[in-house]
Amino acid sequence: MGEAPEKDPYEILGVSPLATQEEIRRAYRALVRRYHPDSGTDEASATRFLEVHQAYELLTDPARRRAYDRLHRERRERKTTSFWWEVVLSRQVLPALPEEQTLYVLVEIYPTKRVPSRRVPLNLVLVIDRSTSMQGDRLDYVKSAAHHIIEELDSQDVLGIVAFDDRAETIVPSQPLTNRDYIHSRVSSIWASGGTEILRGLLAGLKQIRRFHNQDRISHLLLLTDGHTYGDEKACLAEARQAGKEGIGISAFGIGEDWHEMFLSALTRETGGACVYISDPPQARRALRETIRGLCDISVRDLWLIPRFPKQVRLESAFRCNPDVERLRLVGEEISLGALSVDTHLSILLELAVAPMPPGRYRLMQLELRGMLPDAGREDRLLVDLEIEIKEEVEEQPISTAIITAVNKVNLFRMQERAWQALEEGRREEARQQLEAVATRLLDLGETSLAHVALLEARRLAEGEEVSKQAKKEIFFGTRRLRLREREG
Repeated sequence: MGEAPEKDPYEILGVSPLATQEEIRRAYRALVRRYHPDSGTDEASATRFLEVHQAYELLTDPARRRAYDRLHRERRERKTTSFWWEVVLSRQVLPALPEEQTLYVLVEIYPTKRVPSRRVPLNLVLVIDRSTSMQGDRLDYVKSAAHHIIEELDSQDVLGIVAFDDRAETIVPSQPLTNRDYIHSRVSSIWASGGTEILRGLLAGLKQIRRFHNQDRISHLLLLTDGHTYGDEKACLAEARQAGKEGIGISAFGIGEDWHEMFLSALTRETGGACVYISDPPQARRALRETIRGLCDISVRDLWLIPRFPKQVRLESAFRCNPDVERLRLVGEEISLGALSVDTHLSILLELAVAPMPPGRYRLMQLELRGMLPDAGREDRLLVDLEIEIKEEVEEQPISTAIITAVNKVNLFRMQERAWQALEEGRREEARQQLEAVATRLLDLGETSLAHVALLEARRLAEGEEVSKQAKKEIFFGTRRLRLREREG
């Protein structure tokens, strides 16, 4: 983005930011008579005259004035809001064509460094799968992780623990950590039996978390499981969707290879939470600790992006590209982005379809971003209107490297999505081709290890074998976490 002038051109000319072009011209003529070096007045000043002339040139050029107004507004927002953003279009000018055109909008969202990091009390519930498949090391490591969480949380935090198999049991009702020995003993009493019905655990966990849910706490449910749930997926997603509307986050930790990554990813997406792959049970402790530390560092919560379009424009897709790739979904007319941590930023890529239009300048969309400050009870809001120009002839336009990188990440993620979809529908040859394309793209990006995994699975399909569950998860989560270098664009 460009830099705004050091001095405010509106102040130099003595006009309002809402001034008309005629008001700007009148102010300019009056100041020229005062400051022109040949005016013969006591106020004549070449330096002052140059400032006036430069301010006039900027404010009478519609494109430069719009750019200045946007930069000035963003600078002001950085000083007064808990977050700020940069919004970049892949193209500012489109050719007048008879068919729809694709346009990308990249939204980079950052926490304002002036907002102090606050340790907001947590309202956590652990929902632990205790089905027979968890018996042994898996359940032992999860219980060990729970013991460490009990010790690391502050006394002002609230913790509840639910265990489930084909029914749910509230092991520890949500409560402040005033009696840690009791909570430790209850965790130690968890033992494995039965099947896996995630809905039962989810319902019991949400019931506990709602007991202490308010704007003064960060409410988050942590689900740990190693298996599939059968027949209750739609009900689970509906419960997660409602929790997201209430500002309750859900993160899921899949242990081993037998759980359904698509389902748990969709479940956590409803609330802006994380879906974490734990290939080795000892990783459970570290994964839970990192997630809870991230919750402690939240600077903005309940972050929502609201895109509004004229009838000529529609939203084709929305993806988060940083810190990892995730498909986003409209909830009504809004997109849930979850929370924003102090030391990270969010990148959101919107893919738009623009209908044929005659030459002229048009409103592309309006973007609104809303978020709550933890424990402050205050909602901050940013708003921007974006325009495009349609021309008969368009010169080649450079595309932002950041947009190229974001599109590359999203396209790679989509390729592996198509591979798994084709495999699920029995189209093995198509799945093989998609995996080979994923491998080729990963090699181009220097991701040789992950490319090798994708290529091996393509060969397994070609030889009539089944895809490895572990490899599928490595590819699924590996393509989400890619940190592409800008030169890759």
